[in-house]
Amino acid sequence: MQVEYKSIDPKLVVNEIRNGRSLEAVQKLFGIKFKSEVQDLYLKGLMELGEIPQMDFTKQTDPAARSQRAAAGTPPVVQSVSKPLVRRREKTPVKKPDLFIRTPNLRTIGQSGSITLNKALLIDQLGFEVGDSFEICREDERVVLNKIGSHQ
Repeated sequence: MQVEYKSIDPKLVVNEIRNGRSLEAVQKLFGIKFKSEVQDLYLKGLMELGEIPQMDFTKQTDPAARSQRAAAGTPPVVQSVSKPLVRRREKTPVKKPDLFIRTPNLRTIGQSGSITLNKALLIDQLGFEVGDSFEICREDERVVLNKIGSHQ
């Protein structure tokens, strides 16, 4: 959207900002209503001074407008929208557990967010020992404890 800002020279806005004036001070100095207008003038001033490449931010999609722009010597709209690269972890094939033990009572997550696995379950039923270490993994709807070490 091309907006005309009275008769304010964009290069003057660039000079004022370079001289240390804040956006608010430049806004008051030139009687500009919004800070975004000051930023737009600053951008236009930098383009006019040749410090950044000329860009056309107008949205013109019809062929007649494109040919008018080409005839006027205005460069085409620069669109450099690239999607960020997303790397996903490779899914490890789900293998069935070697031993599947069903306990008569269910475990629920308590108010503090913890699940209690008692000695009777871990040591007596599942055969682990005091000092065993585990890593916790989630596989679909399951929480899996993988043993990674044992006691000293």
